[in-house]
Amino acid sequence: MRKNIKESEMTSTQLFILSMQTCQWWNAVFVQAKRFFEVLEINHGGTPWDESEDNGMFVAERMFLITALHHAIENLQKLNIELQRKNDNTFQPVLDAIELVAPLEDIKNLRDMNEHGLDYLVDKGRKQDDYRKTVEKGDYRIHTTAAWTHVHADANLILLGNVEIDKLLLVMKEQLPIVKAKTKEIFENSLYAR
Repeated sequence: MRKNIKESEMTSTQLFILSMQTCQWWNAVFVQAKRFFEVLEINHGGTPWDESEDNGMFVAERMFLITALHHAIENLQKLNIELQRKNDNTFQPVLDAIELVAPLEDIKNLRDMNEHGLDYLVDKGRKQDDYRKTVEKGDYRIHTTAAWTHVHADANLILLGNVEIDKLLLVMKEQLPIVKAKTKEIFENSLYAR
């Protein structure tokens, strides 16, 4: 999140819109996750040169999921800043729970690196050292980039880049009732304050 977004305080109209958009993006994460896993199941082992459309759908659904994750979390971070201005820490435990399974910076990098994939592929990305990672789980070492998806059954691991997507989605699903309730409260309070 850019510094100027963190520093500027929002009006009630802006909070009204942001609370709605945050809840929409959180819902979109689960719609996209379903679509991503459905096409992953169909396309498991497919290549771009296969006759079916599944590989193209896989690439699209993967990017849509990454985008939804980024917006859901970035919007929640901004709402958290606004709530903390009023001594309300409702969203901090939600963000802390996410951070335990997927550092927020990794999610932002995942979005940025996929959006600017060609730059990273030709070694021109701004955080080039973060593009390639080694993920260790048990006895396994998996080399990955932000552009790759790994499913490793023996290690019980599903990675988007270096983000363990199954664990992230589980935490977000657990936190969804808190996000929905509080964004609705902010939405309604901001509606009447306008």
